[in-house]
Amino acid sequence: MSDQQLPPQQPRPRKIPPHILRRRRIVAVIILCILLGLIGWGIWALIGLFLPGDDDQAVSQPQPTVTDTVSPSPEESGGGDDGQGVVACDPQMLTVTGGTDQESYGPDEIPEFTLTVTHDGDVLCDASLGSDQQSFVVADADGEFVFSTRACQVDPQEQVVEMEPGQSEEVSFEWERVGTDEGCETIVEDVEPGEYQLVVAMGEREAEPVRFVLEGD
Repeated sequence: MSDQQLPPQQPRPRKIPPHILRRRRIVAVIILCILLGLIGWGIWALIGLFLPGDDDQAVSQPQPTVTDTVSPSPEESGGGDDGQGVVACDPQMLTVTGGTDQESYGPDEIPEFTLTVTHDGDVLCDASLGSDQQSFVVADADGEFVFSTRACQVDPQEQVVEMEPGQSEEVSFEWERVGTDEGCETIVEDVEPGEYQLVVAMGEREAEPVRFVLEGD
């Protein structure tokens, strides 16, 4: 007999069962889907950092607007030592008057209207004189509606002014000579020459009409 030893036999590789292969493929697909989802979410979040928010978008607002030039008294409501003890003004104690800076205007001149509130009472009181209370209405000579700041006003503001007896406050407004309907839709960019009337009001207090003329060419 020969003493030569045979080399040890190597174990034959085992074949992976099909059901295990399927499981591994399913797990691999799930992991791939998760990775793709995370990548997509990251890209979307990065893009979102550079997109403007809704608050940054400009909002179109109707024109014209009232120019509020009320000059507050030295102490508005709440001023002074503690601001207590001042009552609201009785509307009957306030006199409202309207005015124009000219009696007639050339074709290229812009009328400037004024609204003046005078405290005719005898006690210190708080008056609501904000743009939310102001009204400038233009009508033609026959009283037909032409324009109103009440309809066209943007972002009306409240303003309470502490008024002493005899004190007056004034608001001005430049009319661009446009004609609108009562919903502030522009009908005429430049109204026709002729006689017009201005009626101003502060809250429920209305002034007497003031007449003025727009001249032709």
